[in-house]
Amino acid sequence: MFKKLLAIMLTVAVAITMFGCGSTEGKIKPAKYKGVVVYKDDIKVTDKDVDSTIENVLSQSAKEKKVKKGKVGASDKVNVDYKGEIEYKGKKEAFEGGTAKKQDIDLSSDAQNYIEGFTSSLVGHKVGDKFTAKMKFPASYTNEATVKGKKVSLAGKPVWFTFKINTLTKKDVPKLTDSFVKKNAKSMFQITDEKITTVKALKKYIKREMRKYNISNKIMNKILEDSKVISYDQKELKKEKKKLTDQTLSQYAQQVGGDLSLDAYLKATQMKKKDFNKQITEQAKQSLKTTMFIREIAKRENLKLSAKEYKEEGKKLAEQNGTTLKELEKQQGKKEIELSILANRVQDFIVKNVKEKKGSEPTTTPAPMTTKKAKKTKKAKK
Repeated sequence: MFKKLLAIMLTVAVAITMFGCGSTEGKIKPAKYKGVVVYKDDIKVTDKDVDSTIENVLSQSAKEKKVKKGKVGASDKVNVDYKGEIEYKGKKEAFEGGTAKKQDIDLSSDAQNYIEGFTSSLVGHKVGDKFTAKMKFPASYTNEATVKGKKVSLAGKPVWFTFKINTLTKKDVPKLTDSFVKKNAKSMFQITDEKITTVKALKKYIKREMRKYNISNKIMNKILEDSKVISYDQKELKKEKKKLTDQTLSQYAQQVGGDLSLDAYLKATQMKKKDFNKQITEQAKQSLKTTMFIREIAKRENLKLSAKEYKEEGKKLAEQNGTTLKELEKQQGKKEIELSILANRVQDFIVKNVKEKKGSEPTTTPAPMTTKKAKKTKKAKK
């Protein structure tokens, strides 16, 4: 839903689409949610973590530019001619499929499309360079090549690729300065709740939000899983099942451009109707359970939402989703937005009220007994 990587990394808001539509009737007994134990080593965020997150966001905002001079870097894009040759009857011979002209290669993502050493051999060379690099096809390589009209296995064979680097495209990654942060932090890093104007303040903000995320990621699913549903409102359950069914069929139709009917979907997925109904029912129950949990905690902790607060926080939520509050209300409905804001508040409340302990969470697997201890235990049992 959120466009930026940081929105996924940092936000502790629960996505709107997690919740069922309409009123969430039913009863739930929440698991312990105040004073939940977390261990400091499990939730800590290092300066390296913060720097890595910032680098990822900046790299996504990088602009590309072609350069006439310069060395090829590991994350650059190159346009190359290449010719591959293998040894055949004592001579190096070109093989079918091993030659290309004006081939675009993204060194940051295309390595898996070539044999080991192919893309890395380009790094460090300059535009205009012509050179030959020796490699070796993997022993497990299954493709065959045609050399002088005959099929030849390439598995385990040495290969020589001659390259010519035609052009080079580099990523112009923005430099993180106070001036850059002041102008771009709000939009680039999805910051809606405070003003960030310096690199130091940005790093502090990101570290705090990543820590919140780590705590939330560590405990929220477990709390929800341990909470017990006393009863589901059957009308709401039926409504949620229909909504999820409609969503499933709509997504299927968009993918294949075919029939929207359930029968067509079941036939395409080779799924029995009873299995589909079981799956949809479980999803609907989980959705309503999440909704009931949020409402119950909000009620217990008096996390009320005034009209003014709805407008302010709804606007922030809309900004995170790249739209306006009015548009978001049209898409999701006011009740859904209110529920998402409550979810944010509930999650923040739970995160703020954890109990921190030193070290890491202990393992539940008991240590194996030594031979002496095992013998003593057996004797004691006798």
